[in-house]
Amino acid sequence: MISFPWSLTLTAAFAFTGFVCLIHIVQHWSETRSRTCPDVGAARMDLVVHSNHLVMSIGMIAMVWANTGTIATWGQSVFFTALAAVMAIGLLRTPGRDLRISLASHLALNAAMVWMLLAMPLLMAHPMGTGAHGDGSADGGGHDSGHHGDHSMAHGMPLSQTPDWATAVNWVAIALSALAAAWWLILLVRSCRIGIHTLCHAVMGLGMAGMLALM
Repeated sequence: MISFPWSLTLTAAFAFTGFVCLIHIVQHWSETRSRTCPDVGAARMDLVVHSNHLVMSIGMIAMVWANTGTIATWGQSVFFTALAAVMAIGLLRTPGRDLRISLASHLALNAAMVWMLLAMPLLMAHPMGTGAHGDGSADGGGHDSGHHGDHSMAHGMPLSQTPDWATAVNWVAIALSALAAAWWLILLVRSCRIGIHTLCHAVMGLGMAGMLALM
């Protein structure tokens, strides 16, 4: 769905975020069941956030390379909406400004992810004859070009232009993802050290913004 070399760049970015989240879940799963944990609620919310980003990373890699299909699209949309609701409830109970902003940034990324999933047919629509989507053999066109070219030839008509309202909403989603990434980068600078989980969330936000911009 995304042309080279951005496809490899995004794949590497989301492979990194997925790996970090998976390691975190494995290492901290026992904390949610431990009676000695000082804040079980916070530990559970932490696992929700990292599980959310693990699935998000897998979904993003899939979207980079292929059309995931209607069932997968709606399944992911329901999943990320449900976890966003859980995080929204947690946001109301979270003390401290920084923690609330951090959780709000995760909510922003979930909103952007759901938008990306549901609006993909609109965002990936382009008129034929522009050189961006041809017969699948154009340099750099890759999978995306072949998919759209075959689809158009099969139906004997050009693909439609992305509606202006969809473009506008997409830029809002890009801005939210970029703001989320900026927040995590600010936390990195303030901490004066490379926090792997903070870096993971920053990369996720930048990757989401980049993916939306390339669509």
